[in-house]
This record gives sequence, C-alpha cells and structure tokens, in this order.
Amino acid sequence: MNQNSAPLLEAAQRYLHIDHAPFYMPGHKRGQGIDPEFVSIMGENIFRLDLPELPDLEDPIAEAEALAADAYGSDRAWFLTNGSTCGVQAMLLATCQYGDKILIGRNCHKAAIAGLVLNGAMPVYLPTDYLPEFDLDLGVSPETLELFLNLHPDAKAVMLVSPNYFGVCGDLTKMAAIAHSFNMPLLVDAAHGAHLGFHPDLPISAIQAGADLVVQSTHKVAGSLTQSSILHLQGDRINAKQIDRALQILRSSSPNLLLMISLDVARRQMAVNGKELLTETLKLGKAARSQLNKIPNLHVFSKREVPTLDDTRLTVMTDCIGITGFEADEYLHTQLDVMAEMPTLTQLVFILSLGNTETDIDRLVYGFQQLFNKKGKKENRKLVPVKNYELRIANYQPKLTPREVYFAKSDRIHINNAIGRISAESLCPYPPGIPLLCLGEEITLETVKMLQAILRSGGIINGASDETLETILVV
Repeated sequence: MNQNSAPLLEAAQRYLHIDHAPFYMPGHKRGQGIDPEFVSIMGENIFRLDLPELPDLEDPIAEAEALAADAYGSDRAWFLTNGSTCGVQAMLLATCQYGDKILIGRNCHKAAIAGLVLNGAMPVYLPTDYLPEFDLDLGVSPETLELFLNLHPDAKAVMLVSPNYFGVCGDLTKMAAIAHSFNMPLLVDAAHGAHLGFHPDLPISAIQAGADLVVQSTHKVAGSLTQSSILHLQGDRINAKQIDRALQILRSSSPNLLLMISLDVARRQMAVNGKELLTETLKLGKAARSQLNKIPNLHVFSKREVPTLDDTRLTVMTDCIGITGFEADEYLHTQLDVMAEMPTLTQLVFILSLGNTETDIDRLVYGFQQLFNKKGKKENRKLVPVKNYELRIANYQPKLTPREVYFAKSDRIHINNAIGRISAESLCPYPPGIPLLCLGEEITLETVKMLQAILRSGGIINGASDETLETILVV
C-alpha cells in the first residue's frame, strides 16, 4: 500500500473547507459554541475537526486502519480511542470465557486484571525473572512459559507484556513458537512498542515475532495523541469477528476523530521516516548514557547488561548515590525542570522518542550533575540492599477469579491484620500500573512492606480505597 498517504488527514483537510449548517453532535457545532478563551489557547481548527463518524468518514477510517496493518505487518488493525486499556481487555474478551484459564505474566498491567473481571476467566500467573543488580523485571522467560503450559495445557491463551516499562523485551519469537506448539494463541501487551520494527538496531516487534494479537500505545513513543492506540491481529487462531464483538462492548460509540487522525499520521511518519527518526533518537540515547555514566557512582544499564533492551528507554540507578528515585524525581522537576517518566525506589526511567532533542539531553545530564552535587552521597553505596526491596512472585494461584472477588462481600480491616487474607482490591504503584497485589491474591507481609515503603518514599499507590494504606478491603 502507499504508506505516503494519510486518508484521515486528507478527509480532515477537506472538512476544514466545508461550510454547512451542523445539526449533529458535538454540541459546540464545530467550535461555534466553544468558550472564546479556550479557542484562543487551542485555535479554531481543532474544534472544526471535532466531528462524529459522519457518513463520508467511514471509508477513510477503514483505509487508515488497512494502512496501519500493512505498515506493521498484521492482517487486521483497529484504531482505539480508549487507549491500550481497551485493547488489552478486548484481547481477553475475544479469547476467554467465564471459567477459562489464561496464562498471564504477573507483570501485567492493571487493565488486564480489569479485563479478567469482565470475562470471568481464571488467571494462572506466570512468574517473571528478576535482575537484582538493577532491581529489574526481565519478564517471563520461555522456560517458565513452557513449564506452565505443560502444567496447564487446558488454558485458552497466553498473555505477556513486551516491552515492559523499562524497555526490556521478551524472547517473543521463541515464546510464540512454544504457545503455538500447544495450539494456543499468544496475546501481547506491547503498549510501549509502537516504534519497534522500524529500525534494525531495535528489538523486533511482537507482530514480527509471531504473536496473534498485539496492542500498542501509539501515543507513548510514536507521534499520535494521548489515549490513541492500535490493536493488531495476525493469523487464523483468533476470529476477527470475536475482536469486533469485544470492541462493540468496550470501544466508545463516539470515537474522537482527532485521535484517529493522529493515529493515521503517526503510522505514516513511522512507515515513511521511522528509520531516519529513530536513528537520531538512538544517537541521543547513546550520548545520554555515555555522559551520565561519567557522573560518579551513577549507572545507566544498556544492551551490554540487558541484551533484549530497547535503547530508547533510559533507566538511571539512583540508589548508588544514596537517594530514592522519588527524591531524585522531585528535585529534578521542581528545581531543574527535567521531567522523568517514572520514579521507583531505586531508579528513574526516561523515555526517549522522535520528539526529543540534543538540548533535552544536555538538560538531563546537567540535572543529574546538579543532583549528585546537591543530594548524592559521595561514597559509592546502595541506599539499601536491593534484595530488601525485591518482591519475588511465588508460584501462588488465587482460588477465586478476579470477577468473583470483585462482586464478593468485603470487609475493611487494618492492613497489619490483613496478612493471610484475600485482597478485594488491586494495589499498584503508578506508573507503571503493575499490581503488587491483585484482586484475589493472598496478602503477604513482604507485599505490605513494599507498598508502605513506596508510599513512604513519595510514590503513588493506585487502586487503594484508603490512600493512607492503613486499611485494606479483604474478601
């Protein structure tokens, strides 16, 4: 297909010149009823293009989705304006029914747990490998997947996360082959991988690796607007009609045209100029790593330590200079206007993309130089041994499905009295939105200590009905 075309953008350009009496939604009528101050900030065109699915937009949308499938190498693509949350849940609804088993990486996003509440499936959590030196989740290994498939050959699907928030990619080619050998589809939450497949120095995409269903947040590292994503299907293990059926439930009946136009344009940009743009992004990443590693005691890991790393993701270890990632994050953004993507107890994570510049890297490096001088401990030491913060995920499987727990009666008790009880809520540091405690899991002392340490250090615990974490809901 002609990847230089952008059918939705072309339709938008036509609509800018159409002058008609609009007796359709939305109520502002192409900007005529918008608050003038809002118009002065945003400009007029954005409101003139805030349109419903008008009849002559159906063909451009279908063509834009076909171009996206062609660019990424899938058989079918769906534009999502509810974010990858919608795509993750659609994958689960399309492949599993009430009571079915699904093998799912325990590092899954909270959207997957919500999807399990919707479909009533029983998760069989796959433990992930862990690299203590960098406090780093490495995802599910092929060996772990094969072991659990042999233990649960009656499962209906496998769902994995790749890349993860730190840019670590799994060996998806091998894992797709393993899953398919059990006649099981592989579903991949590739929310952070919309740029993969467009540069030879980056890991291959989940689609190229052979996954059956893949969702990607095009807005995270490519050029579309926030909340816009694409869901991809390839092969015949899953019927496209099942995806359509799931999306009828999950997808907005009033999709935002501006988001879809941005997906169309972001696809074109990646397909036509992706390699060139990503070459510059990778150069910036290499320069940042080189300069940051010259700062005493700081360390930024790369493919030398983590061969499956996406080098556009930059993780700086802060524990070696005696401060938490939360403290480092607060100093950098309040004092130096350098904004990280995610702090953890031991790290700061930065996303590099086609939108970053050399000036951004200069400010990042200068920020860490100032951070070290003002806040860092001069001796090379860890804040605490990493193993104290390590949360090993035991081979524990819940007795109740997330759906059963969601609708079960619950009691609120003090969190110190909750050890051994079954959690009625999912608690996850945000970002990355990965639950440390899932609906239906047994509450352990280690998990409680981890959650309290994150909260005490300035982190945010999403999903907690009691923001202080003094109490928790239990079944």
